[in-house]
Amino acid sequence: MRRVIWVGCLILLLAAGLRWSGLDSRSLWHDEGNSLRLAERSISDLIEATSHDIHPPGYYLILKAWITLVGTSELGLRSLSAYWGILAVAATWGVGRRLYDWQAGAVAALLVALNPFVVYYSQEARMYAQLGAVSILSLWVLLHWLDSRQHGWGIALLVLNTLGLYTHYTYPLTMLTQGAYFLWRWRDSRWGLWPYALANVTTIALFLPWLPTAYRHITTWPTTGDATPTLERLERMVALLTLGHSEWSLVAYGMGAVLLIGLFRPPVRHIGLPALLCGLSVGSLLLSGAYRETNLKFLLPAQSAAALLLGWGAVNLQWRRIPFGVMAAGVLAIGAVMSGAGIVHGDYRGIVAAIHPRQGDAIILNAPNQQEVFSYYYHGTAPVFPLPIGLGGDDPATAAATREIIANYQRIYLVLWGQQERDPNGVVQATLDNEAFVVGRRWYGDVELVQYAVLAPPPTEPTHLLNMAFGEHITLVGYALSGDSFSAGQGDALGVTLFWSTAAPLDQRYKISVQLLTPQGTLADQHDSEPRNGQAPTPTWQVGQTVIDNHGLALDDSLGAGEYRLVVVVYGAESPYTRLLPANGDPNAVLTLGTITLH
Repeated sequence: MRRVIWVGCLILLLAAGLRWSGLDSRSLWHDEGNSLRLAERSISDLIEATSHDIHPPGYYLILKAWITLVGTSELGLRSLSAYWGILAVAATWGVGRRLYDWQAGAVAALLVALNPFVVYYSQEARMYAQLGAVSILSLWVLLHWLDSRQHGWGIALLVLNTLGLYTHYTYPLTMLTQGAYFLWRWRDSRWGLWPYALANVTTIALFLPWLPTAYRHITTWPTTGDATPTLERLERMVALLTLGHSEWSLVAYGMGAVLLIGLFRPPVRHIGLPALLCGLSVGSLLLSGAYRETNLKFLLPAQSAAALLLGWGAVNLQWRRIPFGVMAAGVLAIGAVMSGAGIVHGDYRGIVAAIHPRQGDAIILNAPNQQEVFSYYYHGTAPVFPLPIGLGGDDPATAAATREIIANYQRIYLVLWGQQERDPNGVVQATLDNEAFVVGRRWYGDVELVQYAVLAPPPTEPTHLLNMAFGEHITLVGYALSGDSFSAGQGDALGVTLFWSTAAPLDQRYKISVQLLTPQGTLADQHDSEPRNGQAPTPTWQVGQTVIDNHGLALDDSLGAGEYRLVVVVYGAESPYTRLLPANGDPNAVLTLGTITLH
């Protein structure tokens, strides 16, 4: 017994260490910001808001109570999920001991503790760790209830099931698993059918006020349209349930196959409980049209169930007197730790740190649900405009709102994420690209920050004619500059407008690099993009058409006085080391446009 306690404590300490380590090391992302803003509302407003959300209010209500105790820091917000994650490990141990033996429970708990997929969601201020913990905990309570005469276990199951229903709309899969297992065992249990039925009827009665809302959300939930082949979907899900990362899917298959052999060694009467939960969870994603990468988090309850199956299979595979499960779990653990979760979200903390607003600057959030998390980090004075307004869909109104911002501000920061939902035609970005100059862009996770300088309206005709050929067909007709003399140290920007044409259709994509070189020949700044900031790739060019291509260069405060050389390079979009040779014959394939003076 002492050994069992020590093993359990070590696994829980390991789980706690992984979940608490770096809990506040990364930025909140937009869904976590939404969790915070909902939890900050009054209870009545919270419930009203979640009636229009895709999740029920249970998690947000608990988070509201939680942050009154621990505050709204990143650590405080995510610590609730960390505790749920640790509880899921303990409950998996308990179910494994209850169904099989302590060794199977230990292997299963270890697999849950180490799985990077599970660890990630135990460090996110969302409801998925709570969903996973409540699901596996409810199975542990059900097993106790079936084997005892204590009404308290039935009441505990009632409470957990009610909490699960108010946590996530996939929780009924767990209740279906419970029901099927109860019907299988109820004749051998110490309880009749009526106490279990009464507990479930009471659970449904407690959920009844929310049932119409749940029904509306479930029946109107759109299919994702994901076209991933079924076998690839299964491969991805098997990898997450075992190792937590698709890059180790072959290891997952190999180890899973070996361990599952142990399931067919007697006795096998209890593998039905975790197997059913796995099957329902995986099957629902495959058949409901809800499958997509971001919805794989719905598999968290199934991960604990899969770990139980692997734990039972592992301890049934004996080599001499050494439990094969110890070796198998070790291999799986090494793979899990090495693989990482592979989930990337926006680094809004980094985005805000990169924004240095001055008088006359503005910020545009071109995405849904960014305002909540952006306002968590940003406390500056520059105005913030969420565009499109509302749910979007009115492109002329969106373009007009963008132009109004261009007319009133000198520099604009555009935060881009999820345009397809609210701005599928990219009206905000296209308007800025055509009427301002990009002077910087960078990805922060899956969110892009683009910085624009608003100068004189970009010209429609070149002020300097060149007719310089690049390669066989492309010609730089000419260019125009927003200026050629600036004061050093003022943080100005230079607008460069290039005018291109082609003598024949192009089948290869090229990028344009506009570079500013210091008097010493080093790089001061550059802007690289496909023509018109990606709106006019070279294969779309028509013979006889003039393509207007805007580029912006930042004249950094640190640049000293002197003559700076402005050059243009054309290179392959997929082969950046392949340059088109200009007709001037420069061996470096560089065309000098002129000089810029800083004084």
